[in-house]
Amino acid sequence: MTKKAPAAANSHVQDFLADLKLLSSLPTSKKYQKIVLDEYPLDAQLLHASSLYRASREMYQELGGVFEAKVCSTMRSLSAQDLFADVIQYSPSWSELLWFKDHSDELADPDKELEALGRFNEISLYHEQNHRVLWRLLPPAPKDATAFRRYLNFAESLVVVLDLALGDELGKKLSPIYEDLKVIYRSGGEHSYHTKDLATYRKYLLAMVCATYCTLELVNPEDIVKVVDYVFPGQKKMNKDATERSLEINELFTRVTNPQWQERYWQEAQKKLAKIHKPSKEKAFDIASDPLDLEAEFAIALRVFEYYGI
Repeated sequence: MTKKAPAAANSHVQDFLADLKLLSSLPTSKKYQKIVLDEYPLDAQLLHASSLYRASREMYQELGGVFEAKVCSTMRSLSAQDLFADVIQYSPSWSELLWFKDHSDELADPDKELEALGRFNEISLYHEQNHRVLWRLLPPAPKDATAFRRYLNFAESLVVVLDLALGDELGKKLSPIYEDLKVIYRSGGEHSYHTKDLATYRKYLLAMVCATYCTLELVNPEDIVKVVDYVFPGQKKMNKDATERSLEINELFTRVTNPQWQERYWQEAQKKLAKIHKPSKEKAFDIASDPLDLEAEFAIALRVFEYYGI
């Protein structure tokens, strides 16, 4: 017989339940039913709430991308899923989460149950889709190993900023809750640039691309805002805001996970990208070795933003 949980259940569980109840009650729309993924948590709610989230899904599917509903732990996803293959696996866990929402008080240890669920529910499909879409939007990669590392870091900075833009669209109230439930990676809305005209918001996004790229290139954090001010003069307040937000990226990722992945897989990645870019007649995208010389790179970033409608 299952023991009842203590009346004063773990506060983490209570917060999770409150978040899940709120987000699961948000509106959905039948007109997006064809692109809703079966059993992916809060997919219908996100498709209803965000044009950027919808655009990402539609673009990924237009390039032939598919999804596989298979139990996938966070660690297996990080180590085994192929960033260059148009197949993304996800854990079909929505029914399990809804059951937990309604029955957690019947469990002997709801905290352990939630911890177990978390191991299979920390992958943002929006982020994963954008990686695959970005390879088609970027020019071909250079062959030199160091130049190729810069290419990968620039691509990652664009994916990260698309995460931030989704957080902005979802807003200051709801995006942190979506982030807590791990269906998006970054919250937003703390700055008001996304509420202004498109040209102003794109300046802010470009400043975040620059700052994020510098972070991935392991520029001294204290120097990054100076780089951004040099590259984008005359907008110091915006650059400061953009840099502070960009520096929130996980330090373990920037200093350990990302460099180790690149060192281990760069040759394999280069071959796969060459295959993706084989039809392209564009020149190789050789990014400036000095971040202070970045300029033409932002024309590529703008092309990405225009494609996504931001």
